[in-house]
Amino acid sequence: MESAIKNINNIPFSFRRSRRARNLRMLMDTKGKLTLVAPWYASEKSVKVFIDRHHGWIEKQWLKIEKLKKLRPEFRYRTGDTFYYFGEPVTLDVRPSDLKRPTIKIRENRMIITLNRRISKTSGVEAIKKTIENFYRKKAEEVIRDRLEHFNEYYGYHYNRVTMRDQKSRWGSCSRLGNLNFNWRLIMAPIEIIDYVVIHELCHIKEMNHSPRYWALVAQTLPEHKKARKWLKENHYLLTY
Repeated sequence: MESAIKNINNIPFSFRRSRRARNLRMLMDTKGKLTLVAPWYASEKSVKVFIDRHHGWIEKQWLKIEKLKKLRPEFRYRTGDTFYYFGEPVTLDVRPSDLKRPTIKIRENRMIITLNRRISKTSGVEAIKKTIENFYRKKAEEVIRDRLEHFNEYYGYHYNRVTMRDQKSRWGSCSRLGNLNFNWRLIMAPIEIIDYVVIHELCHIKEMNHSPRYWALVAQTLPEHKKARKWLKENHYLLTY
C-alpha cells in the first residue's frame, strides 16, 4: 500500500511495500513520478541503506524529471495543447457542438474534438480527457493486435490474453501464463517503437529473460532493437496525455 510522500533532500517520492517485490527498487513512471518499492518484509534499516546507496541516482532522475517538465508542459485540455499520435505532434482543436456526446478525429496535424456548447468548464476538461483516452485505447488495441499477429506469423508462438493497460512504469509485460499486456500510451509513439515493444513481449513467450538467446530472437525481426530501445528511454516523456 502506498504511503504518504517522503523526500530526500527535498526530492519527493512515494514509498510502498509489495508482497510481489523481491528486491528494493526505485521506479519512475511515465509521468515522472518516483516510487520506492520494497518487499513487505524489508526492514526500515535496509530501506535507509538502499536510499543512501542510491542517492546519486535518485538525484539524477529528479533533475531529469524537472528538465522533462519544461519540455512537456502541463496539459490544459483546451485548444492549442500538443499531443502525439504515431510519433507525430497533433494540436488539439476543441469545437462547440449541439451533440450530447463528444466526438474525436485526427485530420492531418490536428486532433479535433467536438464538445457540447452547454457543458461547464470543469466537466468539459474531464470530457476531453476521457475522449482522448478512449480514442487512444481503442486505436492502441487495434494496432497492437494487428502488429502482434503480423510478427507472430514469423515466430509462431502461442500466447493467451492480450490486454491494454494503464501501466505506470512499463510499456509491456508477459506473464508465465502467456498473457501479454501493453501500455495503451504506445499509440503516441512511432510505429517502429510500437513494433519494438510488441516483439519484445512476444519473444518473452519463448525466453522469460534478457539473455543473449532472448535478444537474438528479437533481432531476427528487429535488427535495430537497440536504437528503438534508446528512443523509448529518451523520449518516453512525449507519450503522456
